[in-house]
Amino acid sequence: MKFKYYFVKDKNKYIKSLFKLSFVNEDIPFSSIIIPNGFPTFSYLFNEGQTSFLGKKETKLHGFVVTGQCYGAYNYLVNNSGLTFGLELHPTALYKIFNTDISKFTDQHVTLNESNTDFESKISEIFLKTKNDEKEFVRKITLFLDNINPFIDNDVIQIDKTINYIFEKQGMLQINDLLKVVPFSQKSLETKFKKIVGLTPGKYVRLIRFSNLMRKYESNKIDLNDLILMYNYYDKSHFLKDFKLFLNQSPKEFFKTEYPLLKIYLKN
Repeated sequence: MKFKYYFVKDKNKYIKSLFKLSFVNEDIPFSSIIIPNGFPTFSYLFNEGQTSFLGKKETKLHGFVVTGQCYGAYNYLVNNSGLTFGLELHPTALYKIFNTDISKFTDQHVTLNESNTDFESKISEIFLKTKNDEKEFVRKITLFLDNINPFIDNDVIQIDKTINYIFEKQGMLQINDLLKVVPFSQKSLETKFKKIVGLTPGKYVRLIRFSNLMRKYESNKIDLNDLILMYNYYDKSHFLKDFKLFLNQSPKEFFKTEYPLLKIYLKN
């Protein structure tokens, strides 16, 4: 299994990073969990044989796939060798591109072959034509997105402010802190945030805090107990509640299993 990131700067700031994921016969069968990190994705899977299990929902992954916000880890199974190119997107990018309620993508892996055939056709063509040329993939996908004018109104501007603040604080804040940043009531903030990002602000804050803790653990190997204090968990039981929520297993179960894809993924 090989996993590689590419970092670019696109004009509209849609892209957080690009990535390439590949499997050879020796890797098969491959399984891992994927921890949600607060960023939706576009991906193109060139081969069949990949499946996600999100809760009780099983989804066969192939071709161009949009993955929305996920509020829990999902299981990822690969039964064939193959290649995937993809893009991690900024939290409001899907809304800026499609100008639609993004919560319909939450906890979903979906194709756009019925709802947005023109977009899917054009972006899929880029993936297919650049399959064997990583540099050309990066160049063409960036150029393609540079030519899609973002939908931005005052609501989007304000939600981007809250996103930036959440990242700045690494998720260590309360909803009242966000209400000091934007001119919305709590109900209005929750409605607009869910529509533009895909989760409520309370869920997103909780997700970002946990995601940052796990990244810090994988990057620096800081003692877990120290991280629990660092990220303002009241006590270990409070942390265990989030751990089971986001990973669907206990720390004991998680840390006794090797997840090579996850280790690379969390270091981005």
